[in-house]
Amino acid sequence: MNARTILSQPSESSLKQGQLDVGAFVSSRKYEIQQLSASMRKSKAIQKQQTFQVVPRSLRRRAASHHVRFLPPRFREQAQQEYKDSGIQLKPKKRRRITRLHLRRDTALKLKYFARQRKAYHCNRKRSTYPVGINELATKVIMERKFKRRQKDKTWLPTHLWHAKRAHMIKKWGYVIPSHPNEKCFRRTHRASQNGSGIVFDTSYYATMILQGNHDSVLNIVNIISRGKACGKTYLLGDRAFEGPVYNVYRSTAGEGSVESAFGEAVIYFEPTTDLEGSLANKSRRALIRVHPAAFDDTWKMLMSLVKTTREQELNSDPDIELQDCRFSIGSIDIFGPKSLTVIGHNLRLNVEKDVTVLGAWSMATLEGDPKLIPLGAVFPLKFFDPRTISTPSRDRKLFDSEHRGALNHTMVCKGLNDFARNLGSRTPSPLLTTEGRSIRVEHAKIAHGRLKQRRAANSKAVDATKGNQIRLKLESLVFNDDVSIPAVMIRRASGGISLLLPWQWVAIFFKKLVLPAYTMCGGLQQYHQILSERMLPYFPDDYPGTSAGQVEEREKMTQREKEWKSRPRSKKVIYDALDLRNGEKKGEVGNPFACDWSYLLHADARGEHDPSKELSDLNEPWMITNLAGILSERNKLRKELNLLTAVFTVQIIMIGRGAPRPGARIYAIPVRDRSKWMKLKWNRKVVPESSEYPVCPKSAFLIGFITSGGFNLKEGKGSGIASLSWAKVEQNGGFNYRYCVVRDVGESIGRLALYKPL
Repeated sequence: MNARTILSQPSESSLKQGQLDVGAFVSSRKYEIQQLSASMRKSKAIQKQQTFQVVPRSLRRRAASHHVRFLPPRFREQAQQEYKDSGIQLKPKKRRRITRLHLRRDTALKLKYFARQRKAYHCNRKRSTYPVGINELATKVIMERKFKRRQKDKTWLPTHLWHAKRAHMIKKWGYVIPSHPNEKCFRRTHRASQNGSGIVFDTSYYATMILQGNHDSVLNIVNIISRGKACGKTYLLGDRAFEGPVYNVYRSTAGEGSVESAFGEAVIYFEPTTDLEGSLANKSRRALIRVHPAAFDDTWKMLMSLVKTTREQELNSDPDIELQDCRFSIGSIDIFGPKSLTVIGHNLRLNVEKDVTVLGAWSMATLEGDPKLIPLGAVFPLKFFDPRTISTPSRDRKLFDSEHRGALNHTMVCKGLNDFARNLGSRTPSPLLTTEGRSIRVEHAKIAHGRLKQRRAANSKAVDATKGNQIRLKLESLVFNDDVSIPAVMIRRASGGISLLLPWQWVAIFFKKLVLPAYTMCGGLQQYHQILSERMLPYFPDDYPGTSAGQVEEREKMTQREKEWKSRPRSKKVIYDALDLRNGEKKGEVGNPFACDWSYLLHADARGEHDPSKELSDLNEPWMITNLAGILSERNKLRKELNLLTAVFTVQIIMIGRGAPRPGARIYAIPVRDRSKWMKLKWNRKVVPESSEYPVCPKSAFLIGFITSGGFNLKEGKGSGIASLSWAKVEQNGGFNYRYCVVRDVGESIGRLALYKPL
């Protein structure tokens, strides 16, 4: 063949003088077109998902693709048909050979089971009261007697058996707490807390204490630990619950007469009263104080010291004042999400003694109620039926017709909440604060199921649909004389969620009722931390380095990070001693690479050099500033009273460009001579770190703080975090008016431009 000959496809009959004859072309290519269509149909059929592939992630099991009995019941018939069409024969379950020994053993097991059921039926298996310590620590509770040995050095939550099968459990603060669900849920947590129905947490590990005594004595102690912030009129009336820092009155930041340092967050709720102007000095009053378990020891010691002082003082002494340890008698459930009120209203039923007005207002408030419509700290003392004796409404249940539902707006929801609070009487004392009110025996499941059958028989659907427009509950057929009434206290939290305080023995029953519907999910400590980080709120104790609990948490994380780093091979880890920041300083990471090194920061000189002989002690360890604006306005006056050299304050970090800061990242102040270079990155995003125009990271002398919580914020769509900055270092490097900074992750030489906002 001649090499100069160009190979080409010969012209066909469909091409005539360079023009395409469509009819002739289609007829000539008819076979190819038919084969292509058939292939597309076969590919679509082949790519069709099998039944086990469409099962929701929360219901998937590892062996679901091998046998239909591992699938949920509603999918089994379809899966069996698919196996039959594909020619797969299901192997029947092997049956063991039944012998006389097997029969005797099975009979003995059945007799033991029936004996336990009969005993639990006549005398309830669960106790009606749990230990309460009066002026002493309460005895640790044992949740399940047959697992007593497993709870020797730790305490199980009421929902431990439920969580242990679905989440990773960790031992922390003396409890076994769910850390995170077994399935992936980072994006799902964001959706549930921002746009979904809700995410439910068992927060019974929070420590609850009740301070009881004369009104003046209780008020004086609360005034001391909150520095007067929890003693407003709305708090004393019981309409609102205070949520904020509590202060250690026995710790001095700069000697005698100085301002006390906060050591944790607390929720303080006074027992409601209708009259503050009358004579309350000699009347008994209760105040519920709820703190994180990491700060419980410090809070308990301080309160007991104040109680002892109140008893022994010569003037206005109160010998009857007491402090009750209710850690194992009052539990709680936290719910986050825009439909938290709806979840509570649809799955729980109020016991309002046939009061149609209160029930109507509650239904209106929980129909489309967003927790954001409730004022911060609002408190509602409630009473619920046993959730096991009430039918759970379906997911698509509509309490109102489409026209009424379309006309519903925020104004109507707020009106429903106001009517509910007024008719229910928010200033009515809750029985939850008394030992007798919490002592409600949990009936056996068979008794509760029998009561549910009676309720269904009285009214199968619990509705009156004769009009067809509006569904009304038949209270006369729903309420029985022997129905139990479980006390609860609902609090609107500053974090955007709702806390439901309940008797300890009823927490598991309420939790299962709220979390089992398909539109809610459960979470652990990591999910709680994620929600607060997305909302730019600090998480205790991780974001409180100025407290003893925060320092203990940081030391534990430092040990864990160092252990993980040492377990990696040299080729798979960053060599921190060889890190070159390219800023003219010697190689190596600034401070301890595994922690937020406050010892390095607070004792570094103006050149950034650290004296190893100076370590943190009780007198020079960091302490928290909770009122930054107030101290800024009077800093010259307070400079002599406060030890501002070791003071730290909390800020929000918002990344300007790319980058997601990790915990432990270093925060630098921008030198005055380099501010123009860094500000160019704000407008010119094309400058990449590899280019020569990108500014180098500032020197260690400009280090001002550390990131305590950080990552990619799905709500903001960019990196963000919570950080703590040193007062002295910020004042030394530009002051508080310039809010731009540089954030550098540990082990990296590139800094990122960011903006900080004080909380």
